[in-house]
Amino acid sequence: MLCKMRRLDWAAIARHYGLKPDLPHSPAATVEYSTALRVFEHVAQAAGDDGLILDIASSVPLGIFSTFDYVGLCAPTLAAGLHNWERFLALRTNVYRMTFHEEGEHGILEWFVPEVGLPRIQSTYERLAWAAGRIEFAVQDPSAEILIETTQPAPRKISDFQRRHGDRLAFGQAQDRILIPQAYLGRPTPRSEANLYAIVEQAAIREMEDYGGRNDPLTRVADKINEALKSGNVSLEQVASELGMSQRSLQRLLEAEGTSFRKLTETIRRNMAARYLKDTTLPMKEIAYLLGFSELSAFSRAVKTWYGVPPKAVRMHGDARLEDHIA
Repeated sequence: MLCKMRRLDWAAIARHYGLKPDLPHSPAATVEYSTALRVFEHVAQAAGDDGLILDIASSVPLGIFSTFDYVGLCAPTLAAGLHNWERFLALRTNVYRMTFHEEGEHGILEWFVPEVGLPRIQSTYERLAWAAGRIEFAVQDPSAEILIETTQPAPRKISDFQRRHGDRLAFGQAQDRILIPQAYLGRPTPRSEANLYAIVEQAAIREMEDYGGRNDPLTRVADKINEALKSGNVSLEQVASELGMSQRSLQRLLEAEGTSFRKLTETIRRNMAARYLKDTTLPMKEIAYLLGFSELSAFSRAVKTWYGVPPKAVRMHGDARLEDHIA
C-alpha cells in the first residue's frame, strides 16, 4: 500500500530482497525476520517518509492477517480478544513474544522483541499502529484514553497517527506496549458473535498445529539471551538449558549460522546499548541493569570499548558515532 501511494516499484524492491512480488497477497506467505526488517526500512527511506507506516498500519482493512485478525475481533470481549492475540501469536510470527495482562486501571498489551542487530523502527511502528487501530475499532469510543508507548524514536516526519494521539503516544520508552482502560476490557467487540467465534477459534487451533514446527533457531537463541541479560547471568549452559538443548548442540547451531555464543551475546549487548542510549531517555543505571551489568562502571567500560567514548557521549552524539558501529 505504501509503495502504491508513493509510486515505488514494489516488484523491483521485492526482487532485490529475494521475494516474490505477489507476496503481500498471500496470507500463508512467510518472510525471514531479517529480510522483513530491511524491507520496512528500505521502503520508508525510498518513500521519503519515516512516519507514513503509522497511518497505513493503523487503518488497514479488517482481516488482513486473516485468522489472527478475526480471532481477536470476533471474541466475546476485548480482553478475550487480546488474550487470543497472545495465544495465537504464532499465526503471525515466530520471532517475538506478545503478552496481555491486567494491572491496576489498565489492560496491557506488550511486545518482547529479541535484538538481532538490525534497525527495527519501521517494523515496530507497523506492529503498534496495527494493534492500536484494531483496539480503537473494538472500543468504538474516540475519547478512550488509550496509551501507546514504544522503544523507538519519533519519526522525523510527523504522521496523522501522531497528531491524533498527541501526548498519549510516547517514544523512547523502556517497552513497546499499549495500555487500555479497564472500563473497555469487558465490553463485547463489534464483531462478537458466538457461532462465528467458534468457527474462527477452531480454524486458529488447526492453523496453530500447522505452524507448530516453524521456528527460526537463531531468533530463539537471541530471545533467550535477551531474557537472560536482565537477570545478569548469561551463560551458554543456562541458555542451552532454557532451549532444551545440550551445550554442544547449541554451539553447533550457532556455528552453522556463522557465529558463536560469545559473539552473539556481545552483539546483542552492544546493539541494545546503542538503542537504549540513542533512542530512549532511560537513566544510565537502568540501562546497565537491562543489559545485565551489576555495576554502572562495568557498563561504562563496555560502552567505551565498543564505541570509543563513554555512554554520555554516545547519547549526545548517537547518530554520528553509532552509524558505522551497529552490526
